[in-house]
Parts: sequence; C-alpha cells; structure tokens
Amino acid sequence: MTPMALVRPSPSKASTPAGKRRDALLFYYVVFGALHELSHVVTAAFLHVLLFGRHHLGAFLRGFFADGFSAVVFRTIFARQSFVPLFLSLDVDDSSNVAVFEALIRHSGWLFSVIAAVTLRVAYTYRRPGRSKLSTESILIASIITAVEAVWTDLLRLPVIPLFGPASQRYAGVTTFFCGNFGLIVINSAWTSKDNGRHALDLLERMVNVTMMRGAQSGGVITYCRSKRLPGKANPVIGVRSRVVNKKRTDLSKLIRAKVKGDLFDSFTHSFPSDGFVPFFSGHTRFATSSKATFDGTHPQRWTPPTLRRFYNFSIIPDRTVAVDASTSTSFSRFSKSAADKDFPGLVRTETYVTHNGDFDFFDLNGKTYDLDVIQKWLAIATSAALPATVDSACIAGFIDLIRCQGCFCLSARYAMCLGLPTSKITEDAVAANLPSVNQYDKVASLFEKELNDMLSGGETLETISSDKRKRQVLVSKVTAKLLRESRELRFVFSRNTRDGDEELGGEGLRLFARVTVDAFFDNDLLQSTKIFLGSASGSFGLCITSSLDAQRQLCLAARGQTLSIALYPKKGIICFGSEQAAVKVGMNAGLPGGSPDVLGKTHLDIDNDDLRLDLDDLGGEIVLLDWGKRRFKSPAVSPPNRGVVKHRLMNGRVDAYLLQESKVHNTSDLLYHRMTRLTRNQFIKPLPEEAADPVLKDIQDIPLICREIQEDWRNMNMFKMSFNRLTAWNLAQCIRKKMDSYVEGSAQARSIDILLTGCEVSLWLAEQFACDLQKSFPKLNITSVSSNKLLGLFGQELSIPAVGYPMSNKTTKLDNAIVIIVSHSGGTFSPLAVSNLLNTNNNVFVVTSEWDSQIGKQLRAAHNEGDHMMLLFNSRVFTTDVGLRPAEPCSVSVAATQQLLTCIFQHISIVILSDGRYRHTSGAVITEHDLRILERCNQDNLHALEEIVGVDYFGNRITKDQARAEKELRDAGRVWADHILENARAYIITFVYIMATVISGYPIASAIAKGAGLMNSTAWYFVKLVDALIYFYLPQINVLIIRVIQRRAIRHRMVGRTVVIADIPWVAQAAEAFLSKIFAVSYSIASLNVLSGNPADHFVHRHTHRVVRGSLIVCGRPDGRLSALTSLEASCCLSVNQASCIQSIGSTAESYTIGHNPYKLPLSARGIFLDRHRPLFLCEKMLDQIDAESRRKRTRLDLSMGGQSTSRRKQRTAIVALEDQSEHKSKVLNDVLATSGVPILVSKDINELWPGMKKSPSVTFDHTIQTIPEANVPSARKDTERQARQDTKLKAPPVTTKQARPALEKRRSSTALLGAYTNLQKNREACLDCSGHIPTQNLIESAIAERKWNDGIREIFERLDVNDDGALSRDEFVAGYHKLKPDLSKEQLTRIFNECDVDDNGSLSLAEFIHIMKLPQMDIAYICEPSIRDENGVIQVRASEESYFGEHVMQGVEQSQFAQNPALTGATKSQDFAQELYESRIASMQRFVSMTVMFHEMGRRVENFFSRLTFGLLGYRYDRTHSIMRIATTASPVSGADVRERMRVLQMLKKIHHSVHVISIAYIRYRTEKDKRRLTELEDIAQRRSTTPDTDDTVPSEESSH
Repeated sequence: MTPMALVRPSPSKASTPAGKRRDALLFYYVVFGALHELSHVVTAAFLHVLLFGRHHLGAFLRGFFADGFSAVVFRTIFARQSFVPLFLSLDVDDSSNVAVFEALIRHSGWLFSVIAAVTLRVAYTYRRPGRSKLSTESILIASIITAVEAVWTDLLRLPVIPLFGPASQRYAGVTTFFCGNFGLIVINSAWTSKDNGRHALDLLERMVNVTMMRGAQSGGVITYCRSKRLPGKANPVIGVRSRVVNKKRTDLSKLIRAKVKGDLFDSFTHSFPSDGFVPFFSGHTRFATSSKATFDGTHPQRWTPPTLRRFYNFSIIPDRTVAVDASTSTSFSRFSKSAADKDFPGLVRTETYVTHNGDFDFFDLNGKTYDLDVIQKWLAIATSAALPATVDSACIAGFIDLIRCQGCFCLSARYAMCLGLPTSKITEDAVAANLPSVNQYDKVASLFEKELNDMLSGGETLETISSDKRKRQVLVSKVTAKLLRESRELRFVFSRNTRDGDEELGGEGLRLFARVTVDAFFDNDLLQSTKIFLGSASGSFGLCITSSLDAQRQLCLAARGQTLSIALYPKKGIICFGSEQAAVKVGMNAGLPGGSPDVLGKTHLDIDNDDLRLDLDDLGGEIVLLDWGKRRFKSPAVSPPNRGVVKHRLMNGRVDAYLLQESKVHNTSDLLYHRMTRLTRNQFIKPLPEEAADPVLKDIQDIPLICREIQEDWRNMNMFKMSFNRLTAWNLAQCIRKKMDSYVEGSAQARSIDILLTGCEVSLWLAEQFACDLQKSFPKLNITSVSSNKLLGLFGQELSIPAVGYPMSNKTTKLDNAIVIIVSHSGGTFSPLAVSNLLNTNNNVFVVTSEWDSQIGKQLRAAHNEGDHMMLLFNSRVFTTDVGLRPAEPCSVSVAATQQLLTCIFQHISIVILSDGRYRHTSGAVITEHDLRILERCNQDNLHALEEIVGVDYFGNRITKDQARAEKELRDAGRVWADHILENARAYIITFVYIMATVISGYPIASAIAKGAGLMNSTAWYFVKLVDALIYFYLPQINVLIIRVIQRRAIRHRMVGRTVVIADIPWVAQAAEAFLSKIFAVSYSIASLNVLSGNPADHFVHRHTHRVVRGSLIVCGRPDGRLSALTSLEASCCLSVNQASCIQSIGSTAESYTIGHNPYKLPLSARGIFLDRHRPLFLCEKMLDQIDAESRRKRTRLDLSMGGQSTSRRKQRTAIVALEDQSEHKSKVLNDVLATSGVPILVSKDINELWPGMKKSPSVTFDHTIQTIPEANVPSARKDTERQARQDTKLKAPPVTTKQARPALEKRRSSTALLGAYTNLQKNREACLDCSGHIPTQNLIESAIAERKWNDGIREIFERLDVNDDGALSRDEFVAGYHKLKPDLSKEQLTRIFNECDVDDNGSLSLAEFIHIMKLPQMDIAYICEPSIRDENGVIQVRASEESYFGEHVMQGVEQSQFAQNPALTGATKSQDFAQELYESRIASMQRFVSMTVMFHEMGRRVENFFSRLTFGLLGYRYDRTHSIMRIATTASPVSGADVRERMRVLQMLKKIHHSVHVISIAYIRYRTEKDKRRLTELEDIAQRRSTTPDTDDTVPSEESSH
C-alpha cells in the first residue's frame, strides 16, 4: 500500500482542486520528512565508515534495523523519528567526542532540509511555463514546513511543534539528542630538541595555565637564541619576545603556546645552538593595575630597543667558543682570537627584559623620593629612548638599562651621571637634568677605553684590575689626568654636575666621576644591578631580570612583598620558577622526553636527586642569581662586591645559586637545603591535579569526598598519614589556654582582641560566620572578624587608611596578644599574606588554607623556626583542607571545605574552654558539651545529605537517581531558569530563520495562507500585507511567546534580561552570588543575567522589593522552621518571599524558588525544593511528632465511634477541630457534639485531660470502653469490633523512624503553623496561664509562696550536709550528702558536678552555689555527668551523640505520650535552642549553599552548551573563568604593601615596648603590694612588742630602712 492510500479521502472529495492540493501537500510533506530523517542516518553511517572503516558498516546497519524493517519504516515516515546507533565502537567515557558526533549528526538534518527548501525556491522561480503549478507549489510548501521543523528541533533543540506532530530524531547507542611570573630553564636539551620543542611547550602551557589564577588579561614570554641572519658574528644572541593580549573567551595559555611556537620553534631565522647553550623561558601573565591591558603594557617589558654597544668580554662570549670571523664587519668589531687579546672590546647587541609582579611606587635618590610620573619622564631623558608603555614595570626595565653597565664605559659614564654622583637627581625637565648627550658619552668612553687598553697591553687582565682596588685607582688617576689635560669640552660637561671650581680643587669632581664610572664598569653586573635598584625602590616586587649580555649563563630573580619560588628537577634537567608555588610543580607531572628512566623513586639518601623547591624570602627581600655557565666560562659569575656571597651548588653541580637577603646583615649559611622543600617523597606536597573537562562540576562532585577526608583527618582515622591539623589544633589550644589563664589571673589587657578572624571575599564571609558563632558561645571574650584590607590599611601603612564605617582604629584596638586566624583558601592572596607578615610578631597567628604547602603557611613556618628546624614539625600553625589547586574561579568545594574545617576548629576551641571550669565561667560559656555532641552528630550525618545533593558519594562514586532525588530537583530547576535565560537567543534565531525563509521564498505566512486559500480580492491583499508587516514587527515577541507555550513556562514574564536575587543568611547569599555571577561572567549579552543578594531576615525587602518585576528570579534558602529556635527565622524568610511575590503586574510576578528542609511549599512560590533531614530529631520535633500521633489517634477513634451514624459532616468537622485544637476548645464542645449526634462516647477518667494545660498533671488515660445507644442503630457490631481491634493493634505498633528519610506520617506545617504550635507548647510549659493567656494573681501568689518554701527547704538541706558547720560544703561533704539524695549518681559524677559549680575555684560550695546546683534541670545534670572529652588516645575530641533523637538519654523513663503535657519536658527543649542555632549556621546553611551551586551550575552549563553545540564549538566558552581570570588576587588591591616590612618592624618594636611597660607595671604593682604587706607586718610586730614591753622605746622604721 502506498503512502497516498493511507490518507486518500473519498473519490468525490479528492477530485476537487482543494482536495488535490491537500493530498499533494501531505504526500510531499511525508517525503521530505523521510528524506530529512534519512540525512541523519546517512551522516551517521558516513562517520562510522570514516572513523572505523567499512567493516563496521554492517554493525551499524544491524543496530539501525534492530527493531525490524517495518518498525524502522513506520517510525521514519509517520513518527518522523530516527534511532541511530551512536558509534558502538567508541568509549562511552569519551563524552567530548560523543557530543561532537551527536552535533554533526543533528546539524546535518536541518542543513539538508534548509538547503533543499532554498534550492526548490530558486527552482520554483525559474520553473518552466508548462509545469504544473499545483504540484510545484505543494513541493515548495512541504519543503519549507519540513525546514522550519528541522530548525526548530535540530538547531534550537526545542520540543516538537504540536501542529506538525512528533518530528524529531534520537541518536542512540541508544543516545538522545592578578599577574604572576613564571619561567623554565632547560638544562637537558631533550626538552627543546625533540618533537620540535613539544615537551617544553607542554610545560610552558601548564605553567601559564596555573599562573593564570593570578590574572590573565595578557601575557608573554622572553627567550634568547642565536639568529640565523648573523652567522659567525661575535655575539648573535638576541631576545625573542612573544606577547599576546587575551580576549574575553580565549585561553591565554593556548595563545602563548601558539605564539612561542610560531616565533621560535617554527621560525626560519631563530634556533637554539647545539654547543652547550642552555635556553630558558621567562614569562608573565598580567592583571592590569596601573594601566589598561594593552599589547604595549604586556610583559616582558623592555625600555631601550636593542642597541649596539662596545663591550669588554665579561662572560659575554664563552671561553671555549671564542672565534674570529675571517671577514671584517662594519657592524661588529670582532673579538680577538688570542687569549691575550680577548679582553679588548667589540660591538655587541644588548637588550634587557623584565617581568614584574607587584607595584613600583617610588625611587629614592640622594635623600629624595620620586614618584612614578616624574620617573617616567626622566627615564626618557636619561636613556634617550621614548617611553615604551605607561606601566610601572617598564620603568624598572629603564633603571636596569641604566644600572647594568658592566664592561661598557659608555653606559658606565651614563650611570655615574644619572644615578652614581651625589649631585644626581631625577627631574622631568631636560634642562634641569643637564645630562650629557650620547656623543659626549661615547667620547668620554673612548678616553676610558684607551687608558684601560694601555693597562691590558702591559700584561694586566680585566680580572686582575677588577679584583685589585689599587689598580682601579691607577686607572681612575690616569683618566682624571687625561680629562684635565686634554679635553676641555668633556671636562666642562662632566664637571658641571660635580661641583663648582673643580679645576681649582685639583679635579676632585672629575676624579669622583671617574671613580664611580670605573666601579660601575667592573661591578655592575646583573646581580649588582638588581641589588642597587631594590636598594632604592619602594613597592612590592617579584622580578625576573634577563639581559642578552648574560643570557648564555645566568638570570636574576628577586622577591620583596611578592612571592617567588624555584623548583629544581635534577634528574629531568629542568628548573621551574614562578610567583605561584603550584606552577613550579609542573615538573612533578611531566615525564622525561624520550622515556628515560626516572630514579627519583629509588633515591633515599642523596638529596641532590630529589625534586626540591626554594621559596625566596619575600618578607625581608631576597635576590638570587642562577648561574649555569661555569662549564663554558672561566670568568667568575659575579663581580667583586658580591664574591663574598656563599655559592650554593644545585642540580648536582650543574647550577650555582647566589643568594642575597636584604633584611639580614650576614649572608645565608651553607645549609641552603634546610630552607628547601622536598617535592618528592613528601606526603604533604600534592602534585598538580589532572585537568577536568568541567572544573566546576568536578569541584561540586568532590565536596562529599573532601568533607569526609577532613573529618577523618580531624578524628585521626588515617593510620598512614600524620594529621597536621590535629598538631595545629594542639598549638591553638595552647594559645587559648594561655589567653584564658590571663583572664583568670587578671593580667589580660583592656580593649584587647582575644581572637581575630581575617580574610578576603568568600574566606572573609566564612570567617565572619565563624566569629559570630564563637562570640555567641563565649560572650565574655572579644572575638571579631575584619577584612585583611582594613587591617593592612590601618596597621600596614605609614599613613594609615581610616576604616570609615567600621568601629576599628589603631587607637581603639589592641592586637598585641590577639590570636589571629587567617582564612585564605589559596594561601597566596596579597592582603592576607601581608597581614600574616604584619601580625606575626608572636606565635599566635594561624591560617586556614587549601594545602600545607602555601605561601602563608611558608611564612608562618619560617617566622619562628629558623634556629630550630625540628620545631617545624611541632610548631605547626597551618590548618589545611587538603583541597589542593582548584583552577575554577566559581568557588564551591573550597567554600564547603573551609566551612567544614572551621566547624571542626570551632568545636575544638569550644571543648578546650569547656574542659576547664575556670575558663567556662571566665568566658561566660553559653555552649555546653551536649551542644557540641549534637553538632558533631549533625556534622557526620551531613555527609549523607551532601551525597544526595551533588549525586556523588563520599568515595567519589556516582549514586543512583533514586538516591540523588535532591540533585535531580535542583538540576530540573536550573534547566527551567536556563530556558528563561536562553529564550531571547532562541527567539532571535527563529526570527532570523523566518525572515530568511519568507524573504527568499517571497511568501510571508499571511500571504502564503491567503494565496493558498485562493484569495483574489486586491483590497483584501492590503490587509494581508498589513498582517505580515505586524508579524515582522512583533516577531521576536511572538517567538518568545511560542517558546514559552511549548516549554510550559510563564507567559506573562517580561521579555528582557533576567535578574536573579539570592536570599539567605549572609555568608550563603554572598558566596552563592559570587558563584553565579562568575558562572555567567563571560556569557553572551543575549544570555546574560544580573545577580543580587540579600538577607531575607533583615534587609531583603528594603533592598530588592522595589526591583521586583515580572520574571524576576528569586531563590531563597529557608532555615528549618521545624526546630523551635529557628521557627521565627523561617517565618521571617517566608514573609519576605511572600512580600516580594505579592508585587504583581498584569497578573504575573517574580518566580521564586525556596530551598530548605521544612517540606512545606509556600503558596506564592513557584517551586519548593526540600532537602532531607539526615539527622536525628530534636526534642521539639519529637514532641510535635507525638502531638501529631496523638491527634491522629484521637481522630481515628472518633471516626470509629461515628461509624455508620447519620451525623452531619459539619458536626464531625467540629468534633475533629475540638480534638486537634487543644488550647482553646473545652471538653464540653466535644461532649455536646457527641451527645447531639447519637454516637458512642469515649469514656475517660476526666474528659478535660484531652486538652493539655488544663491540669497540673495532664496525663491522658483512656478506658477504651464504649457507652452505646441501642444496638439497632448499629449496622454491624461485629464489624465495628474488628475494625476497633485492628486499629488498636496499629496504634500500639511503634512509629517507624529513620535518620535519613523523612517520616512517612510527618505532618507538613507552614512556618506560621509551626510558630503557633511552639507557642502553644510554651504556654503549656507555663502551667499557670488561664484561658486568656494571662497569669492569674492567685497563681502568682501561690508560686511565690512555693518558691519561699523551696528555698527554706534547700537551706535546711545545706545545713544538714555542712557537717563541720563552716558555712560551706567541701567536696567530701557534698559528695557524701548529695549521694544520699541522688543515689543513681556515682561519686565520680558528683565530683564533676562539684567542680563544675565551684565558680570561685576555692574547693568549697557556698549556699548560692549549692542552690544553683539544686535548680539545675535534669538534662543539664546529665550533660555534666557525661564522660571525659578525650578519646582513647588522649586527644581532645568531641564525641558524636548516639541518641536516636537528641535528648533521648535525659528523657528515659518518661512516657512519650506525656511529652507535650509535661511542663518539665517542654521546658527542656529550650536547652537545645543554641544547638539548633549552631546546626543552622554550620550545617544546614552549608547544605543550602551546595544546593545552590548545583542548581546554578546546571544553569551555566546549559546556557554554554546551547551556544557551543549550535555553532559546533565556535562560540563556546569556559564558564569556569571570568573575564579578569583572577582566581588569586596577588596584586596589592586596594591597599598597597609597600610599607608592610617597615610597619612590621615598627609593630614589633611597639609590641616589645608595650610588653615591657606591661611587665614593669605588673612588677611595680606586685612590689608595692609586697612592700605594703611587709610594712603592715612590721607595724603589727611593733604593736605586739609594745603591748608586751610598754617601757621599750621602739620607733617605726623609716621607709628606707624597711628595705
């Protein structure tokens, strides 16, 4: 049967023109649909053959026809679907390849359909006149409809258009459709010679990729090589600088690699020589601070262009390769061939490059300080070279050009005039500068050269003259005499900057000029030049300085205020250096080219074979010269001023290192290895992680694993690894005890901060929450959190920056003895790092960071352990999450891990203070050990909650969809919001396709319909064209509405960019806002969004409700209002969301989602995402559950008692309400209802006992007997009896409860209902309330009388226990007596109670203290009697609660049915309020934050995938990065670090002074006290002697004699 036969109507109707048109259109519509699906299949088959060969085509066809031939034909023609077996030979884990192949197959369909439609439209235009118009138009319309469908489903990936049926395809297997330095020194030539330098480029790319975390707006690399254009010349070593400016969505590491490869390895003019030349690469990634990120400002920086200068051979030409060019060159004077003549000068090309991380602020010269603006203009005058770029780093290169002048008299004379003389000055006025010209420098240089050449001809060498001061003086005298005797012009030029009347003074000014010039000529090599510059420069510097003169043997690195590390890989033959410690670890992951064996794992004794890292002293300032040329050069590596510096052999003797520490008088010792960190065989050093396809997703999925590892490490569960966190916790406990002892002894200073938390951005927000929790726990301590930038501005500047709007200043705050906890995930952010240096004047600074090997950790380890290296192990100050390097800029796992570790630290600080009764009372401790046990139980159960949220267990394995219910709901919500964001982009594409199709075809939709309907009226055609014009005008809006209808989203939202408002507690809202804004930082403008945040319990309504419009997206984190302490908080949050959702326009408002644990959806919210409890019930929840169970029990019995009666529904509802509303209805309401309805009545001892609060002992006991009316009114007494028996059996069964799942019968309450329920419980606790809620006067009187009688009884008990009648109870008296009152308590437990309540710690209890003990609730007594806080290893540890519900041990012996009616038990819930607050701030809030990251990640990924797949990756971008690409803010912002070192010294001195004054004051007070005591004793002795011998003439000794 043909396809036409399936749809052909009756012959009479089909014979009409309209019927023929319809039949033809339907036939061709089916044909084009089949061809469209066939294009997918053909493309897939072609790719199979292309990838796997023809022999795989059979497997593909068998998979395609697996369902049978008829099923395939029916599905393709009528269902318009194609099931394509997707590359059965592919690895399923290769998701990137699968996505590419899917895109190719999917796009092939719509491309075929569109091309077919366009081709047919062109053919229709040029059709033959005799051709049937009916069939031609039908073919064209069918092809256009199919093309529109194809674009809709294949290109836009939207649901099918209902008008045309399910035209879609599925592919199966079956699958459904700030800146930083870095560098590399290559000792082993295999890295650059093999595979065209691929291995070296791999290392460079990975180093750039890691360094990009400091900023990646631009970057560049400098290297030196031989030029093929200058063969055989004296020194054809040139610098090859490769620079690129990164774009918004490009990868800087790949751009730099491609640029270096093209400029160097693929170049025909440059090459690395094979004569032992050691190439190196020095690079820089920039985060612009002083200028825009332009190409001119991109590093490496150079001031003077490459220039030819006359140089003497100071290690310029290797000794073993000195040769003579046979031909004479005009551009190069050859070096002499003989050894005797090799010291004579020749023309050499010179160029200097600098890479700089930090800020260059000022330069001091002859007692004056000059700023950068003046320096830039002066350098152009001094060097005769224009300013290359406005960046500060270019000025550094200019200074190095002036200072690096060894071997060149012209440059040495310029240095003397510009910087070396007492009269040298920096000025922007060329006339005032009064400097010689270039020709004059050349002329005076020729005089120096002539005199030096005469000395060299006499048998001297450059080395003998350089190392002998007397020979230098001879040269100076000769030059001075020649200047005075022969050259009047030069004498005038070079003496005018010395002193007036120089000739009359015997040429002392010229002599000074000559001496400075000669010293610079011999001394100013690369190391000395760096030393001179840093000696006068102010700012922060991480420098790499290179010159073409020294490129064959050395380079110079320097650090001051900026970190710099050097990693040595002796067996691999490479040296890595960089500002980021992680970047220099690239050698750990790299294998030696050629597959040579690596013996690192076999080496245990020779440290030279280990991979090592040297961290320069960035605090005090340090310079290091790396020299690898001793095998090729015989001359010394450094000039005479630095030859006393200790030379350190590295890389098995291949490289020498010379270190200069600015802050130390003496040079470093010979034991350099004691400063180095071993990278191999070191369990605390993590290698770089493998790059993930989706770093953000990888971070989120690692959260449960990281949290588990932190908890296990804290509990010492890893037997194979030392827990440095526990060691650091021990040191922190020592500081806490020292601080608390000062309070106990009364020696604590006033206005001093006890614990200071500091950090930046996300780390600061977590620290603020930590400080709040700790301050609430110990209200008498002074615990505060402050931004590191504020601290740096107040205490780290010579002119302090006032913290406006913040109650802190250098006069109101004392930080001398504060315990400082720095929170910094990276450990390298500028301001926390500077603060660690600034405040590390004692041993009270700790850091919470991502790994042990961080910059701040290095500073803290080095600060107090320089003299004793063994103390590095025991004086630990680093808390680590062990997260390691995380390159993704949106922070997720780092936030969760830091919150987890801070929770452990919080517990440790609390348990240390609670372990000593004196500390508890001094700190005013509110928290109890039981609160900590509850928190620890919630902390451990939190792992299961995180698994369900992220969909991966804490071992890194994917869990099932049923177990990951929360993740599914969160990602579904993320997809909906992603569709909101993408609707404009999809509408734009549909608009484009519609315009293209209608304009090319000439048939807009209204015109096509009119023409197809045979419209002939010319007037009506004007109306049709008007409709088409309106469609064109409103086409984007129409498409948006169509998309919303198909996707079933809100129709009346605004058609503009979306705004997401995040509402939660401060740290969650701020961290989630930062996460989402970074996810969409580089998205396209058509799919961008604005992100805001606020606190729903504070300012959310005031800050954001006026911004609410139709389509605003609100996500609110709700606290768990089922907990009595959080009910009001959740009610406030819900009220804020409702108020925002009530703001409507044309019937639409904001779309709000809520995330929380209370399973109640707000009526005005669009969606509620509920997280499982994953913890035991608190006592308040247990009481509500019992109330609900009792209510259900009563309701069931009421239903049973009403069974078969004719009671009206209204009376039944009245009775049920009377049962459930226990606080307002009386028993007679129920009795009246039951009496008038003629149903059985429940008989109890007292019907009023149904309502708690009516009696003092409201225990409910039912008799379960039924007083019935005549049996005739009961349909089946036996059936009722059986039903009653079954119900009794069901009620007696214990309720099923689990820790992980929500109770099946849990009643869902709104926050308002929960607030009412807990208010009723509170009223029940106050048993004296009357029906109106007021306290009757009679009850007050009775209560006062009872209180007085109770006090009298307690006093009588106290007197009986006081055996010795001394008015106090000793420990033995209390234990012996109280044991008779409470025989269930052991003597050890009673001793704990005694020690806990002995506030003044005098070994006895007063009457007030005894009354306090008698007033303690049973729950508090049980908590005091709990066992020791130390585990079996003696380590202070918080033990997790093992109760099935919190408070179970205290509630033992109490019937659960009496929970709600017992005032004592109801009041016991208040003791868990603080634990509930801690659960919210430490655990529940963390779950909500992780939930938001999952939802936001799905949004970002879906939006990025849309553009990537739509354009075959052309418009794809990385949403794990932002435009600035600054993961770590290592540049000073906004506070400079120029004065940190000086201010640190000042603070150290002030601390010593304050400490000295404090010690002297205490000593003086003690002295005065002792003196007064002695004088009083003497007076008493005198009085006693006078009383015994009245005739004795005793006198009172004077004050002097009393000593």
